[in-house]
Amino acid sequence: MISTEYNFNYFNTLKITFGFLLFAFVFKSLLKTPSVMIEFVLLALLLIFSLLYAAERLSIKSGPTLIFTFFLIYILIHTIAATFIRPLLVDASFFTILQYNVLEFRVSTISYFLPIIFIPLINSNIKKAEKFIIIIIKISIILTVIEQFLSLIGFRSFFEHFYAPSGVVTDNQIGAKSLGLYRIWGVVGSPQLLGVFHVITLFYLIHNKDKKWIPLCLLAIFFSTSKTAYIILLLVGLLYLLYKRMYVTLMVISLITILSIVASLNYYMYLTENMSDAYPAFQKFIGSILGYTILLFNVAEESNPQKFMPGGPMYLLINYYTNNFSQAFLGKGLTYSFMHDHLMASSGLLSYYYLTSDFYILTFFDQYGLLGLLLLLYLFVIYPLYVLLKGGNCLYFVPIIFFLSMFHYPPHIPKIMMLMASYPLYLLYFDNRSNVN
Repeated sequence: MISTEYNFNYFNTLKITFGFLLFAFVFKSLLKTPSVMIEFVLLALLLIFSLLYAAERLSIKSGPTLIFTFFLIYILIHTIAATFIRPLLVDASFFTILQYNVLEFRVSTISYFLPIIFIPLINSNIKKAEKFIIIIIKISIILTVIEQFLSLIGFRSFFEHFYAPSGVVTDNQIGAKSLGLYRIWGVVGSPQLLGVFHVITLFYLIHNKDKKWIPLCLLAIFFSTSKTAYIILLLVGLLYLLYKRMYVTLMVISLITILSIVASLNYYMYLTENMSDAYPAFQKFIGSILGYTILLFNVAEESNPQKFMPGGPMYLLINYYTNNFSQAFLGKGLTYSFMHDHLMASSGLLSYYYLTSDFYILTFFDQYGLLGLLLLLYLFVIYPLYVLLKGGNCLYFVPIIFFLSMFHYPPHIPKIMMLMASYPLYLLYFDNRSNVN
């Protein structure tokens, strides 16, 4: 009997996946369908191998690891339950529901499982993986700076036309500017999330003590024009001062920040009350932040976009769970982010349409309920903060940044961003070494 053995180089496959996802939106702009298929195959290959490896060799030795494992099982159960229960509740066939659930898993749910893909790495490859991630980060910073620079000198339309086939270019982003800079897409495909992505990469560089690249990373955050990233950088920066036990500096900067916010809001109110056209960039910047809070409970009137009426995502949640209080603990179940509302209506699944992308934390609650939200809060904020305050690795700021970004857009959709968030989660919950290092 003759047999042939095939060796699977897992580490190289992981590097290929990182490299492919770094340029995912370039590939999707050229050949969208094949690129999406390759992306899913690479991630699925890593996940299947990792799950088989973990089932054979991983031992759960701590409570946090058990809780994270339960979190993943809980999310998976939601997907499986929706597949079998919804054909009984709505006018849609089992195979239609199965198709939609698989698509939603590919687009969204799979991201929460990505910390698992680092489990098969042997100890000698962990440091190699970190070094490779740093290379990916530096390339992403260069690409962000180049895209903004080329846009400013007259090549904005090139990026708008090039990225259009990938589906990331929306009408409101054509020629859009903020603070005198263009709203660029970068390696993430979203101006808001691009800035958050670079806040995440900033802490990789701090962890790596790469002082020459830290200023460039800060520049990339600024070039992203992401107000979400600016606010998160401020909040996490204050938390970093606490982490470094720089209490006096923390108090001084906190006081300056509070006074600056109060002064900015008062001046903005003064300008708007007097219908002044002075400092339009400043007014637009502050106005968009205030508009974010208005749209939490309201929607713009179709006849007059300057006026608002009740109907925002928080308003819808309160109305729904007031009448369906029993669902609040486990949530409504899987909702679909990849479909337009008219397609949802034709499939009979309109009641499971994605609540919102602008306030993703509310959508997460809508899907997974209070239990899912508590698990998320513990795994992405409470435990990482506990480990940080005990002197843990500064990479553990990354899950906190990820959680804060959920108050705006869904940060888990861009897979390159989720990979960056997944490595610190792996170190926290699945690495056999001490969490405090």
